[in-house]
Amino acid sequence: MFWLIRLLSRIKSEFWRFVIFKKISKRLTLHGERYNFSRDCRILLSDGSNKCDINLGEYVTLYGTIQSQHNGKVTFGDFTRLGKNSIIRCVDQVSIGSYTAIADNVVISDNGNHPIDPVFRRKMKEDALDGDMRLWKHSPHAPIIIGENVWICEGVRINRGVTIGNNSIVAAGSIVTKDVPDNCIVAGIPAKIIKYIG
Repeated sequence: MFWLIRLLSRIKSEFWRFVIFKKISKRLTLHGERYNFSRDCRILLSDGSNKCDINLGEYVTLYGTIQSQHNGKVTFGDFTRLGKNSIIRCVDQVSIGSYTAIADNVVISDNGNHPIDPVFRRKMKEDALDGDMRLWKHSPHAPIIIGENVWICEGVRINRGVTIGNNSIVAAGSIVTKDVPDNCIVAGIPAKIIKYIG
């Protein structure tokens, strides 16, 4: 009897894995065969974005959310991970190198979400909730490049225009506002180099 329960549990698990894979794979472009998509991961496309704007290498694990607006390009290299409750907001470009791990509760945003101009922001509030003035394309934006084998720890925020070098680590709770060189650990608000590694 116990083996039957285990078999049914495995069948149920595989069924949900298949359903989730089919649902998610319709909203992005896959460049491999092996993926791990959790039930909580989401792919949100708006303002002209389509499945060609999000590209995943092989063996990518997604627990978080990827949002693309206005054809913002998001690219994941092979063997990368996006943790639970983590979010990527893209209107320009976010590129993540192979073997990079992004922990839980991380925010990566290549845009400021709202424009700086106070007059525009006031008018934006008068626009409909799904109106054009509320789109990220009206806010300052610049590409984010994250290198290979980078470790982004829990609770990090990475702001627009930042490049993080290969093999670097961003400590938990940091806010990255400037480029990070290869082979170092950064920490703090704003993030600063605390140690070189390798």
